[in-house]
Amino acid sequence: MSQARRRRGRHARAVAGVPGGAGLLPVVASHRAQVALGCATGLGLVLVAAFVATGSGRPPRASAVNLSARRQGPAPATAAPSWPAQGGGDPAALAYYQEKDRADAPHVSEIVWTGPMLRVYTDLPGSEADSKTAIALCETAAAYLEGRGRIPIVFVHAGKNAGYPVLANKMDAGDTCRLKSVP
Repeated sequence: MSQARRRRGRHARAVAGVPGGAGLLPVVASHRAQVALGCATGLGLVLVAAFVATGSGRPPRASAVNLSARRQGPAPATAAPSWPAQGGGDPAALAYYQEKDRADAPHVSEIVWTGPMLRVYTDLPGSEADSKTAIALCETAAAYLEGRGRIPIVFVHAGKNAGYPVLANKMDAGDTCRLKSVP
């Protein structure tokens, strides 16, 4: 018996189809490792195929299924949200403040939509929570939203130096702008 065969063990076989397969690491040369490597390669191919099929990583389009006809129909159209784009400023709200609340309007630095919520950023310090100015700014924003047929969801924030804490908020038409009175 050759010395190379004794080192590999009596049940060792060369890896089929791989030139010099007998010299591979014993882990890769074992049957279990070959099966695991084959499974991992197959799984990788399936994942790549799924990635390509969904259109470069985008999720597939939703579709409605008519169970009685057993055919797929187009996805139902959903209404676009009734608020401006996320993170977009609202110059009309700033103009509303200039017209309706001239005393407190200079404190407003930016008005931003986050979903259906209107966020009013100010230069007020964090200690102004539930202050007369913060509540007035909140009420003005609520009036702006109600005048446009929207649910008044408003958050008035302190300035950057304070870390933007909420000074006043209104969650619906029945809520006041005071922080402690959230329904």
